[in-house]
Amino acid sequence: MPSSPRNRIGEVYGQLTVIRGSERRTKGGNAYWWCRCSCGREREVPGDKLSHNTKRRKPTVTACERCARERQIEAVCKKNDREERQRRIDAQQKRKELIGVVPDRWLSLPLTDAHARELKQTLFFRGVRCLRGHIAPYRINGGCLACSGQTPSAEAWSEMS
Repeated sequence: MPSSPRNRIGEVYGQLTVIRGSERRTKGGNAYWWCRCSCGREREVPGDKLSHNTKRRKPTVTACERCARERQIEAVCKKNDREERQRRIDAQQKRKELIGVVPDRWLSLPLTDAHARELKQTLFFRGVRCLRGHIAPYRINGGCLACSGQTPSAEAWSEMS
């Protein structure tokens, strides 16, 4: 018979508050605890997954399944927003260097593929070279327009003018 677990009732771990013990045990003998999330849902959590230690290598449970999933999605969205903001800043800087080198209509295109989707357009211009060395607009679902033969690259354009 395993030893009785320490009483965790009332302790708070992230958004979870321990409300009562459970009869279940893990294979290692740890007790399960019923916890209530700040949103009101209840979740049964093994005692070894409840911890305040942020440096610990084992995963911890700090919210009900739905809140945990929402927080995970939120974190990914924040990271993607930060990266998209930086891509737009980089594209604006590259465009400043290309004024007079590329057609003006290219400079009026959206900055990134995400920006083009927001504006419901299919083309964007970042001002960077493709893998084959062209400086040309891109399609949001494809590659460089110069690679596909739809438009000349900036080098060819400047030779024509």
